[in-house]
Amino acid sequence: RAQAPIEATKRHLPNLPWEKVPLGKPFWQCTEKELKGSPAAPITYVFKSFGDIHTTVPVEPHESERAGRFVRQAKTECGIHTRTTSAGSPHGGALVDLMIKDAGKAKDLVNSCVKTVELNERQACDVFCLLHGAFSPLKGFMDETTYNAVVKDMRLPEKQLFGLPVTFDMTDISGFKQGDKLLLKWKGEDVA
Repeated sequence: RAQAPIEATKRHLPNLPWEKVPLGKPFWQCTEKELKGSPAAPITYVFKSFGDIHTTVPVEPHESERAGRFVRQAKTECGIHTRTTSAGSPHGGALVDLMIKDAGKAKDLVNSCVKTVELNERQACDVFCLLHGAFSPLKGFMDETTYNAVVKDMRLPEKQLFGLPVTFDMTDISGFKQGDKLLLKWKGEDVA
């Protein structure tokens, strides 16, 4: 509740001239009288859109929830809703399925490996997510360029939203050289 309007681009600042009032229920279940209080406040603000302090500010009850999104930035959406995907389609538009279904091809790949690595549980989880497309559109662990783009901008180099760096961490790389094919095992079973 405020005595005068507060500019939307400033509603994230601390110590503003408003009174925060717990209503005990969602604002949409409150009457106008409950929102304004007694005596009635000239201006009331509510959170219609939930985000963090950097992207979401309260709006007046009659305003659209979009009025409180990204008010200090030149955008209105977070970026997760892109034109590359539609409802029901995988992130990036196509499911990346890295499973080898041909037994002969799988055997040839295993035989071409020069080193074997036993995965820990977290590494195995990442490998399974890559294999089954949970990290689509990734087709493997991130290279340095992709990693840096995701860490800096939370986007792949192709500009698709991707906030999680997916890397294969190893504590000891002695004996490995660039280009080595690795057989990844989980609990003794060949995985990738």
